[in-house]
Amino acid sequence: MTLDLGVATIGMLASVAAACLWFWASVVVVPDNIHTIVHELQRISRINALAAFATLIAALCVAYGFWRQLG
Repeated sequence: MTLDLGVATIGMLASVAAACLWFWASVVVVPDNIHTIVHELQRISRINALAAFATLIAALCVAYGFWRQLG
């Protein structure tokens, strides 16, 4: 039971982290200067990659919970 609670907590925290990261990526201001656009787009991409990784962790936690209910 303790393992299930731990996995559920990790999944919940990963979901919140993904939502916060994607919100952060969506509010990054992209300037009009051509030299800084690429830098900001790369920064947004890195934030999106972190959010996708957090979503992966959350999905694995949900899959674990589903698998436990089946067995």
